[in-house]
Order: sequence, then structure tokens, then C-alpha cells
Amino acid sequence: MLSVTSSRSRLLLIAAVTAALALALVLPEVADAALRNAAGGGGGGGGGFGALTRYLDRLASLLIPVGGAGAVLGLIAGGFMFMAGNPGAQRVLGYVALGVVIVLASKGLAA
Repeated sequence: MLSVTSSRSRLLLIAAVTAALALALVLPEVADAALRNAAGGGGGGGGGFGALTRYLDRLASLLIPVGGAGAVLGLIAGGFMFMAGNPGAQRVLGYVALGVVIVLASKGLAA
């Protein structure tokens, strides 16, 4: 059973969302400018999202060589484990493959 305040809160939330969507449909350039400003682009404003994106992009650029070297070392270790007959070798090589995918995708994910 819903209380009166709960149903009022839901009604107000639905009304606010509907009003925001209607405003975005009527004035798309205003909504676009607000989103650009929040993301740190356009208008000369320095938004926090733009700074975060630049930081993550630089971090990914610096960590790709480190991840590549780690992948080579993991591949060598997994290969030796596989040749020695260690049953955990397939798991190590699987983690190496997963790590390589993450390292290669990190630049695209940061952008």
C-alpha cells in the first residue's frame, strides 16, 4: 500500500523528468550547451569532466607500455609453466590474454 507522500514524491519526480525532457526537445541547443559545459568543453569553461578525461587519457598512455611488458613476462611465465606440465598454466595464459585485451582497450575507454 502506497502512502500519500510516496505517491506525491513519485508524481513530482515524473513531472520534473517530463518537464526536463520537454525542455530538451523544445530547446535542443540549450541542452547541448549545458551538456558541453558540464563535460568541460565549449564556452571557455573548465569543467571537471574534461580534466578527468585528460588525466585518464594521459594515464592510459603511460601505462600501455608497462602493461605490454607485463603481458610479455606473463606470456613467458605461462609458456614455461605449460611446458613443465603445470595444470595452472592455462589459467595464467587466460589471465594474460584478458590483461592484453584490457591494456589495448584502455586508451579507447579513457577517451
